[in-house]
Amino acid sequence: MRLLTGMYHELKGNLKRELCHLRVRPLCSIAFLTYRCTNCCKTCNIWQQGSDGSDELDRDGWLRVVGNMSRLGVRTMEIFGGDALLRKDAIFDVIRSCREHGMETYFPTNANLCDQETVTRLMDSCLDMLYVSVDDIGEAHDQVRGVQGNFAKVENALESFFRLRGDRETPRLGIVCTLSRLNFRSFPRLVEFMEQYPVSVVYPRYLAEFSPKGIAASSVEGLLPEPFYLSTDGGSHLIRSDELAEFKEMVAAMKRRRHKVYVDWTTYYSSTDATYLKGEYPQASCRVATTLMTVCPNGDVSPCPMYRNYVLGNLARENPEAIWGNDKHRRFVQAQQSGQLPVCLNCNIKTYHNSSIPGKLKYYGIRAAEKSGFYKWS
Repeated sequence: MRLLTGMYHELKGNLKRELCHLRVRPLCSIAFLTYRCTNCCKTCNIWQQGSDGSDELDRDGWLRVVGNMSRLGVRTMEIFGGDALLRKDAIFDVIRSCREHGMETYFPTNANLCDQETVTRLMDSCLDMLYVSVDDIGEAHDQVRGVQGNFAKVENALESFFRLRGDRETPRLGIVCTLSRLNFRSFPRLVEFMEQYPVSVVYPRYLAEFSPKGIAASSVEGLLPEPFYLSTDGGSHLIRSDELAEFKEMVAAMKRRRHKVYVDWTTYYSSTDATYLKGEYPQASCRVATTLMTVCPNGDVSPCPMYRNYVLGNLARENPEAIWGNDKHRRFVQAQQSGQLPVCLNCNIKTYHNSSIPGKLKYYGIRAAEKSGFYKWS
């Protein structure tokens, strides 16, 4: 029954996304309040972008962005960074404004700046869901994240969150773990650790690692993508061929276990061996470029988080109706949909922002067969 209920709600949402996809209308948004970050992760290079924050919108600018998003029909905002808590001058009012405009809010954090006062203000601003990024336990987590003491701050944030939230249903809490050869063996231990907290869901998401060759071959109107999932220590963190069987057995064993916390393996049903070994995700008609509005720290709008230099307009200063779906945007969509951008092969955003009705039906069909014993994940 839970499977059928989940399928109904997701297909309902997919229908709305399909209509927006066909019309090139924004449904969701990802808002980079800043590119500055308080971590130095091995698997993400956004902290190396060199931004000093001087061109970031002020509080009032972001409130104009929220109002203009609402005019276009955007229903959700993921408040992103860098570390968006570097913008405490704006973030709480942005969340509150989203609520006033009927938009749900989602906020991922590394917890470095998530002290008790911050947790209280996030709750008071009516945040819908908080995601805490956790890649391992203790010192091993700190090594992946490049900052000593980060895991201790994660623990403190979790303790504060559940103590202060009390009986309230929101914000919900999710844990996001990026799996790679750095940490996949520790993932069962991480889930066990999270079982002591009333966490809503744990999302294991496999690493995105972009190919320099794919980046160089993906120019659009003379502009190259600038992906922020590149290794920062000089080596690849994709699983090696001699580790693949061990990785897949870990996933299979975790799926067989009953956990006190829900582990969402959705993205793994559309993955292949090439995903794990080469960082290649199955090509699909992209709904990110048509339905997910990316807003940069200065208010510029781009059709993809990886093409922030391909500017469609500025949502803080310009007429919003003249931005999304304009001629420049449709040229980008045409290039993407016709397979002209090899960089898309390494993009994992489409695995959780790109579900289609056929894809979702296939997923639930496999899940039903799996529960009935007619299908074995491998």
